[in-house]
Order: sequence, then structure tokens, then C-alpha cells
Amino acid sequence: MRFSILTLGDNYEHLRPHEQFYHEVLEEAQYAEELGYDGFWVGEHHFQASQRAFPSPQMILAAISQRTKTLRLGTGVSVLPVNDPIRLAEDMAALDLLSHGRVCFGAGRGYQPHEFAGFNIAMESTKERFWECLDIIRLAWTQEQFSYAGKFYHYEDIALLPRPVQKPAPPIWVAAASPGSAEDIAKRGYAFCAAPFASSPSPEEVAAQLVRYQQTFTAAGYGQPTTDLPHVFWTHVADTTGQALKEAEAGMKRKLGSSTKVWVKPGVSGYEAFAKLGQFLATATIDQLDALAIFGDPQRCLEKVKKYHAAGVTHLLVMFDWGGMPRQTIFHSMELFAKYVMPHFQETGREESAAIQVGERAEARVLAQKNRDAVLDVSA
Repeated sequence: MRFSILTLGDNYEHLRPHEQFYHEVLEEAQYAEELGYDGFWVGEHHFQASQRAFPSPQMILAAISQRTKTLRLGTGVSVLPVNDPIRLAEDMAALDLLSHGRVCFGAGRGYQPHEFAGFNIAMESTKERFWECLDIIRLAWTQEQFSYAGKFYHYEDIALLPRPVQKPAPPIWVAAASPGSAEDIAKRGYAFCAAPFASSPSPEEVAAQLVRYQQTFTAAGYGQPTTDLPHVFWTHVADTTGQALKEAEAGMKRKLGSSTKVWVKPGVSGYEAFAKLGQFLATATIDQLDALAIFGDPQRCLEKVKKYHAAGVTHLLVMFDWGGMPRQTIFHSMELFAKYVMPHFQETGREESAAIQVGERAEARVLAQKNRDAVLDVSA
């Protein structure tokens, strides 16, 4: 089982400046590699209403690529309808060169009306735009030269330079965030990345979705699909379950209290499931959220992960830095998960590659950053 970290860029300026948050995330990625996480994925959102500070995940990942050696670098996800597909293909190819072939490309169509409005994109067109964009990006990566004539995009004689290191292309995952979307993705021959809280909340529903995806993929003539299908979970580990739930409840109130206000509302064609989910999350209790997440002390989190592993999940994308969690709290949660949960699902020896002293590393990093901040204050 593989474990990667996903950050969506949740940040609130009254808690910390965006500049500080950016550099904390770079440290988070470095620390993730030290702790043995497989990858680090960054989401994309736009404009102040979202309260998420990463409009260009490839920019963040480019910085991370220069601070890490083995960490896989993923977009989780790039919102294709608001991007120029050729420009995005170029950016991701450049990132693949900078990282020596570590790019994972996660793609989705988005769900926040204010983002599409800001780019003058009709929400009703996003599904068609998404598939056209993805087709173009894949062609740009795999063909020496190509032309494309679609409903929304037209290109003549495009020859990308540079091309990605990975051949024939970086691995691609498409977001499956509503019931039935995994099967739609399978029909087109792509792997999917799931948000179980949105599309298949229980381990039993996850298992059923995986079976349907595999059957649909094979029936469509693509052979056997990859088993590397990342599943996203809000995650928070603390020394006690009571502490974890208390901290998670405060973070979720901050996160969902702001983010669900800008989610798509009922009545938009193609977004019915997302609208319903947004209404649920806006008023969800910590008990309801706990059932969809990995919250608790290490043992409780281990038992939750075991259930999803038994359901067939082979790759977890865990989210630690959400809802304005302090850096030291985030790092401690990462440590506890890496020390007490991950080794149960990894090959023998890998977890012994770096001794983890829970608490000490996070405190040392926080102290080092404070010292650097003090130097900057003096020099200013």
C-alpha cells in the first residue's frame, strides 16, 4: 500500500500570511519524504472566495522538486476547463524534467461556480471541455506532432518542446467525485482518483466501486487496469482520539464553514451529486465527518486504514494541512501516521530506513524556522 500527502492550500490570512504558508508547505513536502511518504500532491483553486491559496500547483511542485529526491509529485487535481491545455502540457513536461521523471498528473473538471465565472467558462460546458483538454494534453505528450479540432479547442501542427521524461507520458488519474464517474473514466481508458466522502463513503461501497471500474475498463477493451488508484481522505492523528476529534472538529468548522458557501448549488446540470454533497457538508457534525475520514489516535487510524485496504485500496492520499491546522500539529500528525500506521502496509525494511522520533523532528523544524524568521526580521 502506498501513502501520499495531498494539500489543497487551505489557508486563512488572519492565522498566517500566505507567504508563510507557502514555505511551510515546502517544508511539509521535505518532511514527507524524510518520513517515507511516497508522494506529495497539490490541488488547484482560484480566487479569494475559495480560501485556498494554490492557483498553480505546478509552481508549488516545481519548488518542491528542487528540495526532494524521490517524492512523486502530483497535481490533485489540475482543473482543466480553466486552463489552456497546451500551456498546461508544457508546464507539466517542464516539471517532469526538473524532477527527473517524478510527475503524477491528476485532472478534474472543478465544481466551484466562482472559479468558472472568473474565467468566463459556462459550468454546463465543463464536462465536454474537460475531456477535450485531457485528450489534447495526452496527444501533446505522446505525439511528435498533432492537430486537433474539437468543439472548444482547435490546434494545428503542435509539436511540444520539451517532452516529458516519462514515456510514453506521465501517469494520468482522473478525479471520480460522484457516483458513476469511475465507470465513465474506465470507458475512456483512464485510471481514477477517488474522493470516497463524495462518491463511495463506506469501505463496502469503495470495494463495489473498484469492482465496477475494473469490469468496465476490461469490457471497454483496455485490458487490466492499474491497481494504483489513489483514494483521498481527510486525516488527523493525535496522541489520543479525544484530542484528534476536538482538533478535527475545530478545523472542519473553519474549513467547511467557508468552502461550502462557494460550492455549486442545486440546479446546475451535471453537478447534482456535488450540490447534494455540499449541502450535507455545510451542516455535518463531527460524528458524521469522522465516519468519512481518518481521525483518531494511531491505533484507531490503523484500524480504519485496514478496512479500506481490505476493500482493495492500494494508495491513500491523506490530507493533513486543512482547516488552519498549526504547522507543529500537522507535522506531529504526519509523524504518528508514518510511525504507527504506514509500516503495517509496507514491505519489510522500508519503514526502518529512517528512525522516527515522534515529536522531536517537528519541534526541531519549528525551532529552525523560528530562528530563520528572527534573522529575517533583524535583516529587515
